[in-house]
Amino acid sequence: MAKQKPEVRQFSGSDADMRARMRTMHGHYLTDAAAFAAVNPELGGTFGAEWLAAIEAADKAPNVDVRRGLLSEDTAVVGDGMERARRMVQSVFYYVEQAFPKNKGRLTQYGKDRYRKASTDPEEMRLLLDMAAEAAERDKVALAAKGFKAGQLAALKALADELDTVDTKQEMQKGTNQEDTGGYVRVQNAAYGFGQQLNKAAKGAFPDDALRRQRYRLSEAADDAAARPDKPGGPAPQA
Repeated sequence: MAKQKPEVRQFSGSDADMRARMRTMHGHYLTDAAAFAAVNPELGGTFGAEWLAAIEAADKAPNVDVRRGLLSEDTAVVGDGMERARRMVQSVFYYVEQAFPKNKGRLTQYGKDRYRKASTDPEEMRLLLDMAAEAAERDKVALAAKGFKAGQLAALKALADELDTVDTKQEMQKGTNQEDTGGYVRVQNAAYGFGQQLNKAAKGAFPDDALRRQRYRLSEAADDAAARPDKPGGPAPQA
């Protein structure tokens, strides 16, 4: 199956600037709708309403870059959680050694043999924390006798849940970004596409009104034949 090509923006500049320009152009269109419809009937009727709906949809579309920023924030949260997890499990191992001296089998039940990998792998750390929390609940009386308090057991369980929640959220955001990147750009291009149609029709609608054609330029830098003013020395506008 052929891989789908990524959607490419049809405009330069930021999405927000494009949408602002389309809104301004839409306002001009409401005044000039009859002139455009005279050139092309498809530019009349429901064209204005459909364009406004497209602009609104582009405004409301979730910005993938923002979601990526949130993903980065969650990554930082995971980093902080991992640091706390490393300190916590080392503390748990200490109390286990005090409660069950020279008992490697008991330490294994708390995930001690997984610690090297878990210290740098959030998924492994979550599994280790779950193991440690379950074992500590079972051995809480023996651990408490060595100073492992109920609050420490609760904190161990809470940290395991915290890392699990953030990891799940990250995976969901990654999937959403991969699925919606093309969709987001398509929505932006759709709003821009209405403006492109008017840009191309502007010279036919206002052949002798360069200033009005200017309203339908696609950007300040655009040098398109459909909307730019006549060059000096060209035909003078008719009264």
